[in-house]
Amino acid sequence: MSTNDPPELETIPGIGPKRAKALRVAGYETLDDLEAATEEDLRDVEMFDDILARDIKATVSPGDDRVAVKQPNAVTPDDWQVTERQLTHIRSLADDVPLDLEGSTAPDVRDQLEFAIDPDLLGYRQVSGRVVTHDPETDDYHPVPNATVHIEDTDCSFLSHFPEGLGYGWFFPFDCTRETIATTTTNECGKFRVHVPIWDIDRVRSFRRERVCLPEIVKPRLRDVLERPELFPEPVIPPEPQPRPSPRPQPRPDPRPERLFDPGTFERTADLVGEDVVSRLGASFERGGFGDFEPGTAALLDRPAFPEPPEPPLPEGFLRPDPEERLELLGDEVPVDPEVIAAIDPDRIVGPFLRCRDVFVSEWRTFVDVPDITFRVTQDVDGDGTQEPIYSEGFFDVRWDEGGSVNVELVADDDANSIPTCDGLTPENVECETPSIESIGLLSTDSSLYDDSSGYARRINRPKPTGPSASRPDGTAPFAGTLQLHGCHRFEEASYYRVLYSYDGGAERPFTGHEWHVPAIGRDPVHVQPTGTDGWYPILDIPYLEAYYDETLNDNPLLFPFWVLNWNTRGYRNGTYDVRLQLADSNMDPLSTSAAASSITVDNRAPNLDISRLDWAPWPESRSEPPEGWNDITESCPRIERPPGEDIGIRVTFRAWGEHFRSVRASAHGCGRNPTLIKPSSGGSSNSYSYWHQSTSNRSHKQTLVFKLPATYQQGVYRIRLRGVSRAFNPAGGGPGPSKDWEYDNDHIDSHLNRLISVSDA
Repeated sequence: MSTNDPPELETIPGIGPKRAKALRVAGYETLDDLEAATEEDLRDVEMFDDILARDIKATVSPGDDRVAVKQPNAVTPDDWQVTERQLTHIRSLADDVPLDLEGSTAPDVRDQLEFAIDPDLLGYRQVSGRVVTHDPETDDYHPVPNATVHIEDTDCSFLSHFPEGLGYGWFFPFDCTRETIATTTTNECGKFRVHVPIWDIDRVRSFRRERVCLPEIVKPRLRDVLERPELFPEPVIPPEPQPRPSPRPQPRPDPRPERLFDPGTFERTADLVGEDVVSRLGASFERGGFGDFEPGTAALLDRPAFPEPPEPPLPEGFLRPDPEERLELLGDEVPVDPEVIAAIDPDRIVGPFLRCRDVFVSEWRTFVDVPDITFRVTQDVDGDGTQEPIYSEGFFDVRWDEGGSVNVELVADDDANSIPTCDGLTPENVECETPSIESIGLLSTDSSLYDDSSGYARRINRPKPTGPSASRPDGTAPFAGTLQLHGCHRFEEASYYRVLYSYDGGAERPFTGHEWHVPAIGRDPVHVQPTGTDGWYPILDIPYLEAYYDETLNDNPLLFPFWVLNWNTRGYRNGTYDVRLQLADSNMDPLSTSAAASSITVDNRAPNLDISRLDWAPWPESRSEPPEGWNDITESCPRIERPPGEDIGIRVTFRAWGEHFRSVRASAHGCGRNPTLIKPSSGGSSNSYSYWHQSTSNRSHKQTLVFKLPATYQQGVYRIRLRGVSRAFNPAGGGPGPSKDWEYDNDHIDSHLNRLISVSDA
């Protein structure tokens, strides 16, 4: 039997599978339905904006009159309600402001004050936002669909705490007042848009510009951390002489791409944002510099620096909830007005924020009545019909001083209902005749790009044989991470399904204990969870969903109705799994129809790395080849005493290996300048060596490298860095897989090894 929907809607330009699904959910099944609809009707359909609605009507009803509409999932200027505080600022910009502007819209302000204030203030800035949750185990961000975003006019006072010796600090808000300007909802991918009047942004910027340091207070991104050299320690042995300080602060140079590997910087950055994040960032830098980012590198740099914010170091008495007890225990320890100490809630903390540049920041400071345009997000988390707050301390989220469109990512509480991915299999791509696994993530199991007998992807991370004309043969790329399995399980006689597996030819058993949320168009995501302990899941058909949502449905609103399992492979052994679907009737008695098995090979292991030997030797100026008479410094704390005025060589012997080893890169980094790779020859222009597996049976690589360190390079700590990469990948989306027909190289899993070498002049 086929579960395909009629393809009539997809013949319209601009209507793809997802928008066609949204139309059917809204009750529009045919072209006649669309012709009978108005633009105002179509603008209420999820994923439609005013331009698309207008174009659709022009296509199906060329003679119809058009009506103005607004965009869904967005706050437009017509939604922007002028508050009393905003009106106060408007009156500071112009004389004779009408008294009835409060409660009017942003276009009303523009119409009435067009010739009274600076025309540059009458435009709008677009804020593109996304609400997500953060998984600290995988460092992944998951979209939060169908949450309500409240845009608020906020005035708040803050007690700031910048502990001595730290490069960052925290704010404690108190005496806050909020007025809701407008609300919108996130779409199925957790995204929303807000068009903010520039005159209201000017209100926020004017206040901050008049106060030292406040313009720099924004929630930091990874990019900000790396651009702040004052956060990091100086080189270990001894620093070069510093010039006398200038009487005025001088602009800092742009950060260098190799700065992350400077002595102490890698470790300090890892202390701030986590070693896994820094390792991923380092891998991105190794593929390019700050001036030549891949899209993924730029996206990584713009991620929040502290998705899991650290707690500030505070005096013990500060944390007491009772204000009188707090004041008594603190005494004079915190030099702040006692009324402020009593007003703050020690559990309400915003930050951390990076310390201001070139400005003395006292440890404790009070800021009064700071204006901002903030976001608060709510969602019906427990299904009781009442929305609970999932993001509330939205101070200093938006960088209003940046030009152009502004992007903001709001990291919600852990209890928010998020979805694992916003990509999956849609009905238009499926022909269902028997129960079967149709795709692993976005990679079809029916594709020549996937080897069903071995469970490998063929075209990802293929070998690179030597020779200028050697072509790349099929590869053996295993799967890793969380896999979204999609399959055919919707048959009339079936009410339940489960996914069975056998590991490396062993006994068959069901997957159990997996839960996830499936996005639905225009509704809260559906919480999918097993019924009992035998791995049976209800089939999410229209009768089930009507009971779930307590409403009548025209069509199944699930964005990915074939999603049968969200499999976190990290909790399972590495190896090959034969996976198949099994159906059951309403009593959970298995039916005779069962799926043929699909093989999936899983490997979440990173390659092993080892530096077996380190040596050094003087390098006489007369020698072009590497020196002789090497000195072994393989011990745990290698140290070199460099002869005065002489170059030296550093020799490194290393090995990388693993079941699915793909490649290894070895590099040397120094104090502002990097040693040069001499053997194997790099032509004198590189500090790194790379190797890629040449055949599917190639599972290890061993090499000896020689680097040259000139006498003119400063003494200090130098770093030998290894990075090994697995062939494993994840097909969940967000990468170039489908757009490149799954023929690309991917570094989803990697490992790192660093050895520090102290170099001092004898």
